[in-house]
Amino acid sequence: MRSLRQWQGNWEGRESTEWKGTIKNLRGKVPTFTQEAFRIGKGVNKYQDVIVRKPIGAAGSEFEFDLGYDEATTRERIPVAAVSNNYSGRPFRGRKQGYKLVNHHEFLDEVLWALASFNARSNITDVESLEATLRLSIYGARMHIEFLVPYYKKDAYTLKVTCRNSVDGKFALIINLFLHRTQDGRDIPFDGFHHPHTQDLEEGKVRNFLYNALQRFVSGTWISAKVERDIVDEFIDREDIFNTKERRRVRDLLDQIIQERVNLLRFREILTMLFDEGKGVFQGKGQVKFVKLMTELNKLADETEAQQT
Repeated sequence: MRSLRQWQGNWEGRESTEWKGTIKNLRGKVPTFTQEAFRIGKGVNKYQDVIVRKPIGAAGSEFEFDLGYDEATTRERIPVAAVSNNYSGRPFRGRKQGYKLVNHHEFLDEVLWALASFNARSNITDVESLEATLRLSIYGARMHIEFLVPYYKKDAYTLKVTCRNSVDGKFALIINLFLHRTQDGRDIPFDGFHHPHTQDLEEGKVRNFLYNALQRFVSGTWISAKVERDIVDEFIDREDIFNTKERRRVRDLLDQIIQERVNLLRFREILTMLFDEGKGVFQGKGQVKFVKLMTELNKLADETEAQQT
C-alpha cells in the first residue's frame, strides 16, 4: 500500500511535504546522512564538517515521484548543512561542542524498539504497522513524525507519540508524549525528552526515558494523583517554568475551577488550555519548554505518590 501525500508547503523555513501511511511505508521516504570533512578537493576547513544526504529514490520507486520536488529526487549525494566540529577542543560545561549527527532512522528505531518491547501485555506484534503522519523538509534534513499507539490505553486516553529531529542544526532531537482524548481529539501533554546535537546520543538513553514514561502511563497514578493548591502555586511561581503572563493566566484558570486540592490530570488539561491560547507554543523552541515543564510536573507527581505510599 502506498502512502498518501497530504500537504506541500513551507515548514521551518523549507519547502516540505507531509504524508500519511504506516510507519513501514513512510520509513522508505526518510533519507540517511553522513557527517564528513568540509572540503573542496584537497582544501579542508579545519573548523567545520558538512552533513551530506546519501543518494535516494531509485528509478521507478514510489519515493521518486512522491516528493514533488525535482531537486530532492536526485540520486546524487547532496550537502545539507555545514556544522562545527571539535577542532578547538574547548569544552563548555565539561563537553566539547562539535556537532553530533543523529540520523532520523537511528532515532526512530530506538523509539519503536522501546514501544514494542516495554511490556508483553502491549501485544504489539508489528509496531511498524501503526498509522503515522510524516513531515520532511525538501532534502529530508528536518523530520517530524507522529502516531497513536492504541495498545497503550487508559480510560478515555490513548498514548500519542511525536518525534522531531534535524540534521542541519535547526532544532534538537525531541520526543513528546501526549494523552490523546478520543472524545474531542485533544492532546494533553504527558512527558517529553530533549537531546541537543552537541552531545552524543548515549546508548539506551531514549529507551530509558520511554521505559519510565510508559511505566508511569500504564500505572495510571496520573489519573487520580492530587496535591495541595499551595504546592501547585509554588510550582507556578518558579521563574524557569512560566513567564509573568503565563503565570497570571494559569492562576486565573485554576481559580475558576479549583480551590484547594488539585488533580494533576486536571492541571495538565489547564496547561493545555493555556498553551492552546498561545497558538503553537509547542512548536519550534516551545517544544523544549514543553519537555522541561512535563519533566518537572512528573517529578511533582512522583513525589506526591511516594509521600502517599
